[in-house]
Amino acid sequence: MNDRQGDRERSRARRALWASLAFYVLIAFEFLYMASPFAAYFYAVYGPGLDWLERFGGTSWVIQFFLPHIVEETRSVLIDNLEAFGAALFLGGLAAFAVGIVQIYRAKLRRDDAVVSGLYSHIRHPQYLALIVASIGMALIWPRYLVVVMTVTVTFVYVALAKAEERICLRQYPGYADYMRRTGMFLPPRLAPRTGMLLPPRLWPKGALLSGGSSASRLAQWVFAYAVALLVALLLAFGLRVHAIASLHAIETDDGVYISVTALSQETLAAVAEIARSAPQAGPVLKGRTNLLNYVVPVDMYIGEVPMHLPPGAAFGHRIPADHDPARNKVIFTQAQFAGAELLADGNILWQAINKKALLEVHVDLDAGKVTATYPPPAEPLYGDRQVPVF
Repeated sequence: MNDRQGDRERSRARRALWASLAFYVLIAFEFLYMASPFAAYFYAVYGPGLDWLERFGGTSWVIQFFLPHIVEETRSVLIDNLEAFGAALFLGGLAAFAVGIVQIYRAKLRRDDAVVSGLYSHIRHPQYLALIVASIGMALIWPRYLVVVMTVTVTFVYVALAKAEERICLRQYPGYADYMRRTGMFLPPRLAPRTGMLLPPRLWPKGALLSGGSSASRLAQWVFAYAVALLVALLLAFGLRVHAIASLHAIETDDGVYISVTALSQETLAAVAEIARSAPQAGPVLKGRTNLLNYVVPVDMYIGEVPMHLPPGAAFGHRIPADHDPARNKVIFTQAQFAGAELLADGNILWQAINKKALLEVHVDLDAGKVTATYPPPAEPLYGDRQVPVF
């Protein structure tokens, strides 16, 4: 009977592992596709799901970004460096995961018992920890609220898998109980909480312990822990979004907002906006429009998420040209789009916009005080009408 129970637990653990890995791949690949030369093609895979979420006011917020992706420079040192920190977590997590794989398969080739050396001499599940760290890094690289939800979800899946594996190992390996006493599940014993609980005791319902009670009670405890962790993660992301938007180099005007992707003073932004609006082509296009979301970009910088003219031989990217002239910029006028038909009363365009539609591109030479070129919106924007970041 114990053998049959162990086989069932191993089968469930394997299915849960594959499901969680598929879930993780969906998170990682959206960013990897967006960063690849085939981004526009691959991104269509995610389009239907994002379209569905965008359709409803109650879910449209999930696809919004809580950190800048288009904007490269803000007034916040923290915001400017979070993406690099996320990349370090992502790559470090993947590297640690690879080390764990080498240890496990080396042990299998040698027909050893449970792996208890190397990374496993300090913590029992370094691979799951590595994937959790990589997931957090991905949430900072590709910072949709949806990715935060997925990251919290896969974290709880990995914790559940770790517990299931430990029950199997306790039956299969006689010395595993001693191994558990001298190691931590995800952190070395000196750093791991002694309570063995996912939350401080005061936050649990009366008598709740993750390892005790009936199946229904344990399930309720997991649901409670998941809900609290998800709420905390979303509140943290919301706080970062508040700080990020407040840190943008931007100005508000009667008809909308201008955002600079590089560090420009408000005086410079206002001057660039005034010259751009003076272009003869701007009057007919912008007349009577409100809720504009306009981007100020160096003339030799091309960002795929903002529909703009791409000269022959140029390529889309996010790097600010090292030799760009701060006096030569282009303004891409766009119409902000919202989950509802219009911006909510007293609403903030940056807070509520979920997409934008290109209207006109105007090149400005600030030193000369004149417009140097204008372009209509591209006939086929790189991402079409997909839900790409708005800042």
